Amino acid sequence: MLAIVIASSITVLSALNSNTQLLTQNKEPKNEVPLEFMNWNLTKKPPLEFYDTLIQSIVKRYPNLAKAYVIGHSWRERKIWCIELTSNVKSKESKIPIAIIGNIHGNEWEAGLATIYTAWWFVVNYNYNITARKILDNYILYIIPILNPDGYDQGVRTNLRPTDHNGDGVPFGDPPTDINGDGIISLMYTGAPDSKPEERKFLGYESPDFDNNGIPGDDPKQGVDLNRNFNYMWWRYDADTGYGQARALAGPFPASEPEVQAIQRFLITHPVWALATLHTGEQSVLWPWCYSPNPTEDHEFMESVALRMARAMTQVTGRGYYYTQSYYDYPTAAELIDWAYGRLHIHSYTVELYCPGTTPPSWVPMPYPFGKPAVWGNPIPEDNWTYVGHLEKWDNVWLRTRGYDVIKDLAPPDLELMLKGWIEASIVMIESEPSGTGPIVPDYIGWYDMPCACYNITET
Repeated sequence: MLAIVIASSITVLSALNSNTQLLTQNKEPKNEVPLEFMNWNLTKKPPLEFYDTLIQSIVKRYPNLAKAYVIGHSWRERKIWCIELTSNVKSKESKIPIAIIGNIHGNEWEAGLATIYTAWWFVVNYNYNITARKILDNYILYIIPILNPDGYDQGVRTNLRPTDHNGDGVPFGDPPTDINGDGIISLMYTGAPDSKPEERKFLGYESPDFDNNGIPGDDPKQGVDLNRNFNYMWWRYDADTGYGQARALAGPFPASEPEVQAIQRFLITHPVWALATLHTGEQSVLWPWCYSPNPTEDHEFMESVALRMARAMTQVTGRGYYYTQSYYDYPTAAELIDWAYGRLHIHSYTVELYCPGTTPPSWVPMPYPFGKPAVWGNPIPEDNWTYVGHLEKWDNVWLRTRGYDVIKDLAPPDLELMLKGWIEASIVMIESEPSGTGPIVPDYIGWYDMPCACYNITET
């Protein structure tokens, strides 16, 4: 577990990988104290306030390197922050812009942590690490830690677009609820005290059945999967393609969601040479296309970068990462990386940082490219059955607590290695640019996206 405080130059330097070079003749000014990143005990998912506080602290402590602004809002009017990092050594016009985006899927909280860690690492190490200094002197980094703040707060993959899942006319009318106060949403069954698991009848998800329809938890707080909602090949997979499931939760129309509109508008008005969107659930680096088996015109270049990113993370973490065109991982449509490349010609990568358990997903390619299984190696507990008897309106109730739900908000073992591995991979991606023609914003793009309003935050 990562439970350290980084509060001195000695600790900062010890956090660097051994193969990086240090600046020895440009010490940090006496009035600039390295920012304390790990002053929270990160043994579990931090609240959204952690990010708000850290973003403002970075900007206040390092005003010559960082500024932050809001690029949009969620359904629940939560702010979507962008941290812009660069030095003042050169003009912005002469620098190469890069974007790093976290938590498009709200329940993949380690992705948001890795994204904010990126901002912290570069500003804290600017005066100590040659690579950090070279990058901020020659690049602009746009870092968006939490694209889906509502999903992050709720702990769900989707955003919170008001949705009526059970057809009673009331959105989110019966959300799963932690009745017994153990911090976990369990599955509810009925069965005799001496029954076997296979003999028990499934009722629904832990909930008092707010809508009184007899099915607990059947109207959850889940909206649209933002990574199926971008305005490129939306609903590409309909029933006759054989991949109908790929359009699930894609929203009522392309770019229907305020969170998706925010990042599309931002990238149109701030075109970048490359971007990475961070996820968990696998350990891989993917590139377009997601919707098609055909290669892009930059296939060989993005493949070579993905290979080196995956290798860097494997070397640092000691766990395996693989790389493949996203379609061959599994086909999807209207993902961010397809939109960014298809609309704006941005070299785009999905980086999957963490796969819990001891068995990789069934679709992971074999053999492993770097000789290590693409899984973190931490065991997932077995499901636990608890007989509670009477609960709310039901008798003979059993609660089934799934093993993954027990660990999903706990920090993975060796979390620090995951963060360091991502830093090495991000450096590979950043330093691969510029390559090719760079981003291209076509003339037609304004018809579906207006420029975004960004609000500068220079001090707290």
